[in-house]
Amino acid sequence: MELGLSRFIKKVKFAMAIKTVKINPALDERNRARLESKNYNRAYTDVPNSALPETLRTGLGAVYNALTGEELDPSGSTFTVRADNSGVFKRLYSPTVFSTETGSLVVRWGDRDIPLDVESGKISTATAPKGTKFSFKDEPIGKYTEACLNVSVSNNGTLYTLPFPVRSISMEDKLSADLLDLLLDENPAAIAEKVQVASDLSKRGEGGGSGERMFGHFIKVAQLPIGEYTVTTYRMKENDYGPQYYLQVQVREPFVASVRTQVDGEWVDQEVEICDYAIVKPNNALKKVMAAEPIITPETPATLRVLEHFEFNGFDCAKASLKCQTFAEDPESFALDF
Repeated sequence: MELGLSRFIKKVKFAMAIKTVKINPALDERNRARLESKNYNRAYTDVPNSALPETLRTGLGAVYNALTGEELDPSGSTFTVRADNSGVFKRLYSPTVFSTETGSLVVRWGDRDIPLDVESGKISTATAPKGTKFSFKDEPIGKYTEACLNVSVSNNGTLYTLPFPVRSISMEDKLSADLLDLLLDENPAAIAEKVQVASDLSKRGEGGGSGERMFGHFIKVAQLPIGEYTVTTYRMKENDYGPQYYLQVQVREPFVASVRTQVDGEWVDQEVEICDYAIVKPNNALKKVMAAEPIITPETPATLRVLEHFEFNGFDCAKASLKCQTFAEDPESFALDF
């Protein structure tokens, strides 16, 4: 009896000695204010880990090491700032749980996807050491409460907990921690079906007309709701059918569109929420404008206007216009500065 009581007392003293730190993925007010005070010259700016305060970097490093078995790279990034066209801070992106086209789950941490091992009643990673705790909880992230995967790891006498928001596939069918727990116990494979598919990492860093990164789902111009959109950059690729253009379009109001994705080796149409940015494939009329070599950058954005939706030969179409501020100089072309 005395031996059992002694062990209990030791456990209580050990627990009392451990410092607990919960990392806020939206950052504390002071550090967020510093990021908000900065002017940005790109739509998306990665915050280097070397710029993070030491205490935050230590906690993130402990969690990252538990998830991957590797050290947090000072030259890599954990947070990404999205700015508007005037360079003003608009949103902060932190590591988030997404699904994949093959129906698995990953933590998108900067430019890396960390696979999650999901089985009945248990979620983990291949390298997570014994004692690492994974649990679903509803957490306040910025202004909103989000379903999160909380990861807790002990390091040098401190217990660090980092919530990873789980990105719902639909705003109308938002996930909750209770639902995720239920699915984890009864149908783990169904979790990925309710989580948004991560964008293609291979596209990260590909340049357009200005060398800017491009983000978002690939959609056709006819899938954009009627309205006005800002185009911040573009990319052109040659194939057997000639030049193909892709426009980086800023989305002010979220909407749902059918996106072609690969599931279990087959291409299917999947309804996803389009928000913030989309990569838009122009119709034939807009291709003619693009062939004139417009200069489209965050400093000289173009304006895309979707004026009308209609159907032609069974296909959804749109009447649209693209107004560009300037074009590449060409002695064989009109000068438009009149």
